[in-house]
Amino acid sequence: MDNVFSDILTGLGLAITLVGAWITARAVILKEDDAIDIGLARFSGETREENLGLPMVQNLLASSRGARRGLLFIAGGTVLQIVPIAVRLISLAIP
Repeated sequence: MDNVFSDILTGLGLAITLVGAWITARAVILKEDDAIDIGLARFSGETREENLGLPMVQNLLASSRGARRGLLFIAGGTVLQIVPIAVRLISLAIP
């Protein structure tokens, strides 16, 4: 019975980690228009394409892509850890 309780707690912890990674990934995803608004002085390039080429905007977008990629790896690893626990718990529940 201790193993089942331990698996439940481990699975719950991993699920919470997965939710946290998802929330964080959603928070760091930066759309191009948002990067322009954050990364530019109020008077800069005349077109959206010019603004997207500016270094500060490119830096913000690169940071957003890197954070998204890293958090998706965390989420994927968490899912891989949850699967065997879920399979074991289901196999115990089904007689």
